[in-house]
Amino acid sequence: MIQDFSSYDAYLERYKMFYNEEGDERPPFLSEDQFQYHFQLLQESYQAYEELVQMGHMDEARNYYQQVINGLENILAIADASDNFSIEIT
Repeated sequence: MIQDFSSYDAYLERYKMFYNEEGDERPPFLSEDQFQYHFQLLQESYQAYEELVQMGHMDEARNYYQQVINGLENILAIADASDNFSIEIT
């Protein structure tokens, strides 16, 4: 398995593993530029999530995770990026 979580090659490997069958829940395949864009958004979204948690806005943080981060993780074929970004999910 590719060790660099943030690389396009790692995304390709994850995508093939997670979405090995076509179906309605399968997100479209991303180009390398699209991957970089969405991955940067995910990093920024985790930072915003962490700020909400630090300010004590737990309900907002939970909703933000569900509405924003979860969708980006699905697009990027990531089960949970918090381990890779060193963020603690509450």
